[in-house]
Amino acid sequence: MKIGATTIALAGWAIDPRQPVASQEQRLEAMRKLITGYGLGAVEMTLDLGILFPQIFPTDFYRRVASLQHELDFTCSVHLPFTWIDLSSLNEPIRLASLESIRSAIDLCRPIQVESFVLHLWGGTTHQIASVLQDPVQQQILLSALIIQAGRSLEQICAWLEPRRLCVETLEAPAFDLALPLVEKYDVSVCLDVGHLVWQQVDAIDFLERHSGRIGEIHLHDARRESVGEWERVVDHLPLGEGQIDYQALLHRLREIDFSGVVILELNDRTALEKSLAQIGYSPG
Repeated sequence: MKIGATTIALAGWAIDPRQPVASQEQRLEAMRKLITGYGLGAVEMTLDLGILFPQIFPTDFYRRVASLQHELDFTCSVHLPFTWIDLSSLNEPIRLASLESIRSAIDLCRPIQVESFVLHLWGGTTHQIASVLQDPVQQQILLSALIIQAGRSLEQICAWLEPRRLCVETLEAPAFDLALPLVEKYDVSVCLDVGHLVWQQVDAIDFLERHSGRIGEIHLHDARRESVGEWERVVDHLPLGEGQIDYQALLHRLREIDFSGVVILELNDRTALEKSLAQIGYSPG
């Protein structure tokens, strides 16, 4: 098991198109800091940036990442594009365009030794439509159609990647059980996002025990359920120790089963990263 983090924690999401060189250097420096400054063993790259800003992150940038990986000897995982993408879309042009974005992202990072590719099988529109359909018959009709579309997309992606390197992520919704038949059919792996399971009121260790043979990557961040008047909401991507997740027990169990994948701290800023690292015994070097 290797502990790592996403570059978002140090470099953020914002890109200044007027400063392509500075934007590249910022990402590379974030990778170097995660490995040499914090003593981590893995980095997760966000490939949305390469698709949304191709003029800033062309193929040559990923060759530079490969050189840095060779220099510092770290494990790399890749989060495939998920913004404005829906691989289960019933709008076929949207599904095909989403597939093209995935294919382009895979091609971009071919110079890099990538251990796992994280994939969102459902898009935001899927969540929205499913949430407003109250009639069980309508829900079943919609979900059946979505599964067919998602399966078509997954089959195509598995032609581009070794299936076991592809990790379908547990999302906030719908329940992972919807994706499980496709995961098994195409023999792909799972990215267990600990915080997202709080949305579904699923215990992370229980999920780990049920699916340990397929889990290829862990996304680790804290989360908690909150009451807002008559409603409940979930706040996730919190620093470890600020939510309800027993992350120490999870890490202990991962060591017990000799988990060989990466555990990526998926946090949005430096303060959250450093608080989380302190909770698990890491500190800047």
